[in-house]
Amino acid sequence: MSSYQADPATRPTKLGRYELIGHLATGGMAEIHLARLAGEAGFEKVVVVKRLLPELVASREFVDMFLAEGKLVSRLDHPNICEVHELGRDGAEYFLVMPFLDGVPVSDLIARPREADRLAELRIAVTIVTQACAGLHHAHELRDPDGTPLGLVHRDVSPSNLFATASGAVKVLDFGIAKVRGAGAETAIGTIKGKTQYMAPEQLLGEPLDRRCDVFALGIVLFELATHQRLFKRPSDYLIAKAILDEPIARADAVDPAIGKPLADAIAKALARKRDDRYPDMRAFAEALHAAMPDLATGTEIGGAIATTEELSTRRMHRAQVIASIATVPARPRPAEDTALITTRIDVAAIVGRRRRRVVGLLALAVIASAVVVVVRLRTPAAVAIVADAAPVAVAQVVVDAAPIAVVDAEVAPDAAPIVVDRRPGLVSIDSTPFAKIAIDGRAFGVTPLLKKSLSAGKHRVHAALADGRTRDVVIDVPPGRAAPALVLTW
Repeated sequence: MSSYQADPATRPTKLGRYELIGHLATGGMAEIHLARLAGEAGFEKVVVVKRLLPELVASREFVDMFLAEGKLVSRLDHPNICEVHELGRDGAEYFLVMPFLDGVPVSDLIARPREADRLAELRIAVTIVTQACAGLHHAHELRDPDGTPLGLVHRDVSPSNLFATASGAVKVLDFGIAKVRGAGAETAIGTIKGKTQYMAPEQLLGEPLDRRCDVFALGIVLFELATHQRLFKRPSDYLIAKAILDEPIARADAVDPAIGKPLADAIAKALARKRDDRYPDMRAFAEALHAAMPDLATGTEIGGAIATTEELSTRRMHRAQVIASIATVPARPRPAEDTALITTRIDVAAIVGRRRRRVVGLLALAVIASAVVVVVRLRTPAAVAIVADAAPVAVAQVVVDAAPIAVVDAEVAPDAAPIVVDRRPGLVSIDSTPFAKIAIDGRAFGVTPLLKKSLSAGKHRVHAALADGRTRDVVIDVPPGRAAPALVLTW
């Protein structure tokens, strides 16, 4: 069993028959990878692999939850639920294989500023939620082969678990903590599962749950999509629970007068504290939303709204770069140290370049035959290695500033222009549910959400701390001159 670390250099390069070609995200239970399945005659398919964090493999409860998710979702067949292609195991590693979705999580749409055309925006918001209603209703209606209802409850409906695609379809994700009636591995007394600010009162109180707790959670999602404001976000889980259980629940039309009363009434009914006062199921919720806004958005309109998001452009660019890189960078074993190496053949006489960077120290230099390795270490976690033939080598180590590095390969063209490594700062956005205090490389950055903060290009260690004392450390890789994929933490 390999040990999990946030640094991409320590992750496996393959799981089963899938080549892992890019890390997308890490959650509390699993990490998500872009992966490739190669077959005969040039066949190739890009998929997403969800890998159970290796340190959780020792926990029977987490393994059972992960396996239950795969087996459960394989039984769900609906256009508004993200399907699972395969449930696999490679040694001690467990993984799920799912289709790659071109789009953004609904949380990205909530974080955007409100549009000038509020009616069009509200139509899209309502349509997204009605599609989610359809997928969840299908899940709630799941039955045994003999026709007995399973009583499935998702228990973790939230903006990050709803995905809007560029084609205009909405997918319900992550049935990792879904529950069916009579299933084993009951939740321990005194614990709850899910994201606190999207829990129904009965879920917070540890009472038996039915599909109406998902109605409450989806009502919160629609409130936030419509108003662009978080309904129950507070500085701590205690204050979130107090707001859900005791404080007056705001009406959407009181927060934003652009929201009509019929739509606000439909949202308010979904958010009733007493479950008997809510819609009995997702179908009834969807019918009420359609009555409040009969002119729903088309898939083309949703796709158009998704296509204008900066987040989608960033995701597509990252995917294209990752896929392009697999054609030029061969698979390699994990390095023993926390250093990523880029290798190429070069003669020592070919190393030239302008001395625009300051040399701090030259430790050693020896040349055996024509083979040489030069390792250049930056003052960032990134490194570049220029490696010659496999003959015995000598090593020269140079410490330089983080200015652009110019390297010329004289075997190709003695007078070729230098290849400049871009070291411009990039942007990073971080959110957390619930709120978290964020420090980056030991420096306090404030409380989430943090949007488009400038950071030097390269790897940075993010330390997140909740008010209740829980912490998490994640390494992010900031691209030069661009925004890194948003880091969204759930606890």
